[in-house]
Amino acid sequence: MRALAPLLLLLLPLSGLAQMREPVAVDHADVNRFMGQWYEIARLPNRLERDCASDVTSTYERRAEAAIRVTYVCRNSDGGEERTQGVARIRDMASHAKLELRFAPLALAWWPFVWDDWWILELAPEYTHMMVGDPSRQTLWIFARTSEMDDTVYRELVAHAAAQGYDTQHLVRTPQTRR
Repeated sequence: MRALAPLLLLLLPLSGLAQMREPVAVDHADVNRFMGQWYEIARLPNRLERDCASDVTSTYERRAEAAIRVTYVCRNSDGGEERTQGVARIRDMASHAKLELRFAPLALAWWPFVWDDWWILELAPEYTHMMVGDPSRQTLWIFARTSEMDDTVYRELVAHAAAQGYDTQHLVRTPQTRR
């Protein structure tokens, strides 16, 4: 067994089991400029939005210095509207770019497993678009302040996500039928 240990250590990086470097969040996000409505342009499939077919928006409202109300709205495949409310809390008070989101009831807020990491990976200087994801690279969203995004900007964001190790092959564009 001891003879196999060095061989296993050499093969670990090749196996895909080696841990990648954490994604890099932006240096700073102005929380007040971040507030308001954002249109989802694309996302990696996730459990929160499994029934969302189109018209996904998220709205952020400041509740306290480190707390934000989050409201997701989407249209499902039968045309009905789904609304989900949650809470975000700022984890990194220096940058305001690393948050945690909870969509579970308040009674479960003490349980660490109901909080999901939500890092701002890219943010336009004018706060016109942003890209967020989690450090495990399981979730990724591209948002804009308008329902449409320039294709060049979109491709740049996708390239940035891929460079950070996100599986952009599974990225799904979000139809926005309301203007």
